[in-house]
Amino acid sequence: MKRRDLLAALGLGLWLPQGRPGRRRRREAPEWTFRLDDDLRWSLVSRRGVPAVRDADIAVVLRDQPARALGDLDRVRRVRLADASGSTGWQVVGTTSGVEVTAQLLDGPPPLITVGVRGLEAQQRLSDILFLDTDTAEVTGLATDEAGERTAAAVWINGYESRDECRLLGPDDATEATGHWQLAVLPARGARALRRPRPGLALSFGIEDGGQGVFTVAGARLSAISRFGGRPVSVALPPAAASLAVVPADDPMEALGQVAARSGASFAGEIPTGWSSWCALQDAVTEADLLDNLAAARTRIGPASLRVILLDDGYQRAAGDWETNAKFPHGHRWLTERIHDAGFRAGLWLAPFAVGERSGIPVAHPEWLLQTPDGQALVLAEHDGWGGRVYGLDASQRAVRDHLRNLARHVVSEWGYDCLKLDYLRHGAAGPRPDGQLSPAEAYRAGLQALREGAGRAHVVGGGAPLQHAVGLVDAMRIGPDVDATPSRLQSAARNVALRAHLNGTAWRNDPDCDLAREPLTIAEARIWATVVALSGGLSLAGDRLDRLPDERVEILQRIMPVARLRLLGPGAAPEPSPPGTSPEWLLAQVRDDWWMLAAVNWTEAPRRMTLSLASRGVRGPLAAYDVWAARRLPDVDGAVTLTVEAHTATAISLRRRRGVPFVLGTTRHVVQGAVDLEEERWDARRRVLSARAVRLDGRPYSVTIALPPGFLPSEGRTDPDTEVAITMAGRAATLDAATTGDELAWEIRF
Repeated sequence: MKRRDLLAALGLGLWLPQGRPGRRRRREAPEWTFRLDDDLRWSLVSRRGVPAVRDADIAVVLRDQPARALGDLDRVRRVRLADASGSTGWQVVGTTSGVEVTAQLLDGPPPLITVGVRGLEAQQRLSDILFLDTDTAEVTGLATDEAGERTAAAVWINGYESRDECRLLGPDDATEATGHWQLAVLPARGARALRRPRPGLALSFGIEDGGQGVFTVAGARLSAISRFGGRPVSVALPPAAASLAVVPADDPMEALGQVAARSGASFAGEIPTGWSSWCALQDAVTEADLLDNLAAARTRIGPASLRVILLDDGYQRAAGDWETNAKFPHGHRWLTERIHDAGFRAGLWLAPFAVGERSGIPVAHPEWLLQTPDGQALVLAEHDGWGGRVYGLDASQRAVRDHLRNLARHVVSEWGYDCLKLDYLRHGAAGPRPDGQLSPAEAYRAGLQALREGAGRAHVVGGGAPLQHAVGLVDAMRIGPDVDATPSRLQSAARNVALRAHLNGTAWRNDPDCDLAREPLTIAEARIWATVVALSGGLSLAGDRLDRLPDERVEILQRIMPVARLRLLGPGAAPEPSPPGTSPEWLLAQVRDDWWMLAAVNWTEAPRRMTLSLASRGVRGPLAAYDVWAARRLPDVDGAVTLTVEAHTATAISLRRRRGVPFVLGTTRHVVQGAVDLEEERWDARRRVLSARAVRLDGRPYSVTIALPPGFLPSEGRTDPDTEVAITMAGRAATLDAATTGDELAWEIRF
């Protein structure tokens, strides 16, 4: 290759949004590297020469033209990339039909393919960028072994937006399924594994891509395509680009979380808890309703545990006119001042990309609206509470982005809200945009970026949102369908809690939807959902009328606030395929290095004998067990848990490494053990005293269950401040019961 061609090829990669190796300290050669054959098909191969993907084409599809693979481009140039840090890869540049295509394949970590298209002359329309198709390629796990069987245990399929369900496809499931943004090929374990097991595979499209990442799966067939919807490219417009991370991993779900974490979002702050008006009152909510529940939240739970009072849909004059209607006569500022004076933060629901015909915006700014191909305003819905016909804002326009930024700024700065729930964000990605210069995905992300900038310090929760392009722009995200007080709706939401667990604390904080404890749910059914929400590690927003909820059901809500920091372990390397409509039977979360929480859920109409292999989930060795809802020690477990669970019931179990001295096994403060109320646990061997500090108490009677190794019996207990204490024995456990008045209590037990 001539020197000028080399420099040109390297320079062409500079406009790609991701990927070029940066200067940093030299590191070891990557475990996985890309290889290109003579036809410019790519393979990802380990140091030992084992391929994760083999012979895959990259192709570009322009509207009304056939796909053009890299090897079919004109004037193709291939360059080997390397820098002083050890980063390596390939760059391929070629042209077709008046556009230039640049592909970079960087060995990572993570291994990353970035493809860009820029115009060289008159405008073209970009339909798709194809990264992978197993019609011509092979993918680890989906390819057949020597016996003619596929070696993947399951394929995880992600829904498009936040309310869409996820699922696991078994190795023999030939049903065609469509996934979005991320996909995982989960490796087999145990009897189904090969003698030389191969890792699974994580695939993830980029969050700043111009296209929407789509996977199609049917049996062994897999394709990965970024869809641009006819996005224009020309010499006068910015290039279009998309990327795909390809990560072989023993736990592909964890790998997907690590890829999402590369957005740089921070989640060090408090995880919100609160009350939302929607699930109890929906759009019939009034100012009086909100004030009644504000008072109940203060007296029955308290702002130390329940932090946000969120006003949902029903207050507005119309979508797009977010001033209050006649049901809220005092207006926003008066309301937020009352919420703040009671010790809470104030939250507000908005559907920012939606405008009703009675909002005034369609008349004042018809040019802001999404258009049909024939130039008419695109009607997204009919909703009288939103102002009649509902249109969408086209955030590819700078004036619309300015409007969205100013709206969020006004809600926070002028009205005084501390939390914004931005719903129906899918409207920002709707429409064909026949005259737009951005793809729907680019316009959606640009609009959400403007809202994020305007919100400033406020906590932003997304909902009804295409997930791929929201990463890094929201603090929390709904990750499942709406719930109500029926077991069937809770089952559907619980499924997504398990299958999107890897996104919690990496892409955002997961929002499983409202905590519900009211009838017609039984107490046992309410405890199922409370257990699922608690083990999710995500947002916890009460959705019942707190002014009318019986005390025994308020207590269920108290047991899951504040949010406990833990890591819910997803299906990982031990999945069970899940047909549509099924829900997880087991949830396993890690709280500390020596402490786990396990939930066994029986969704059926009859008692069930259930067994889970802990070893298959990476938890090995003898563990002490504690039934959280029953507040009693269970028989120890080692490698597996077997128990009988009653119909429509969840058993929540605390599992902790056994010790040779007494140790805390569980308390009655919170569903999750070891993360909320227990601090400074110490064993004084000289004095034979176990002590700890109980924090974040809420005024309810407090009990601590202590695991007793052989030879240890409690003799006395003390607390500071001094309070009435009782110690009881039950088998190999002792329980300290203490009356509490404050939010902290130091205690010790002598043995």
